[in-house]
Amino acid sequence: MNVPLALVSVIIGGCLAIVGSLIVLNLRSIKSCLSSFTQRVDRQDTKIEKQESNIEKAKDDLRELCRNMASCKVDCDRNTVSKEDWVRSEGYTRKEIKELASTLNRIEGKITVVEKIPEICGGIVREVVTQLNNGGL
Repeated sequence: MNVPLALVSVIIGGCLAIVGSLIVLNLRSIKSCLSSFTQRVDRQDTKIEKQESNIEKAKDDLRELCRNMASCKVDCDRNTVSKEDWVRSEGYTRKEIKELASTLNRIEGKITVVEKIPEICGGIVREVVTQLNNGGL
């Protein structure tokens, strides 16, 4: 069976062209997936930075509030107050403490979310890599 060399080279060239095209298409698909993933990560980073600045602002507000409460207590200790004023002051202090506790709970919740973001991103990356390995994307 004597097959002309030109026919063999055309068949091999066609096969190589098809395989090369498939490789290029897969690489383009991977590139677009990675760029969309990078954009999502960038958006999440921006959100994290905003949350961090909000947390810092809340901490500063909390520190200022604590300083104000301490100065109020010092002023109260300096001046002799009546029983009614003392009871009124204690009620106000309890109200402020409850507000501080709720603020701390909100801050703690935000910090918990910020701490879990790397774990979430890691899960997304694992899923993308799994899909890429399985040929799902």
